[in-house]
Amino acid sequence: MMLSKRIAMTLVAGLMAVPVLWAQRPGGMGGMNPFGGMPSFGLQNPTAGSGAEYLLTTKGKDMDMSVVILGKEDYQGTPGYWMELRMVNSDLGGEMVMKMLVVSSGAEQGVKRMIMQRPGQPPMEMPTMMMGMMQQHQPPPVTTKGENGPSGAGELVGEESVSVPAGTFTCQHYRKTDARGTTDLWITTQVTPWALAKMTGPDATMVLKKVLSNETTHITGEPQKLNIPGMPQ
Repeated sequence: MMLSKRIAMTLVAGLMAVPVLWAQRPGGMGGMNPFGGMPSFGLQNPTAGSGAEYLLTTKGKDMDMSVVILGKEDYQGTPGYWMELRMVNSDLGGEMVMKMLVVSSGAEQGVKRMIMQRPGQPPMEMPTMMMGMMQQHQPPPVTTKGENGPSGAGELVGEESVSVPAGTFTCQHYRKTDARGTTDLWITTQVTPWALAKMTGPDATMVLKKVLSNETTHITGEPQKLNIPGMPQ
């Protein structure tokens, strides 16, 4: 797929901006990662076909967001996983899908490949160089390991039983306060690939709607290379 550099960069920016702008609009969820406004957690017990569906609500507006592990693939000798992020709400006009090869440990940590598909459009794969540029701006992940609990998740409040639409889970409750206000996270090893059951922030909430299993990709059609003049694939 040949595009002029300006058109190609505008298209990529538009693709990336859809979930980000929705999440960061007034009352939205700033401070999230650039791939859909979801918390940047490390992968918890990633298993092919497993996943979770969430309801994200900001200012009375809802978005369904699902994260699924599709399979494992090494990247330059480091284990990686194909993870798919799906977003649906009325503003998108259908389901937006981002399929990513994620390395969650070691020097190669980050998103190494990405295939994106907007509603009614063919899937497109981002150039490798562009992925490297995007990775430089990714925040460090919140991990579910460490002596003092998840890095970046705040202080441990305690262990609590939390009920959400997907059921009741035993969680570690963490709280973090910054200039925007207080954010509470309920993290559990019972949920994969993110260990998140519930989150509340100054103007937003996210709750686990459903635990997913036997999932396959929602990408349809053969991915096309997004060919940007002067940028290697």
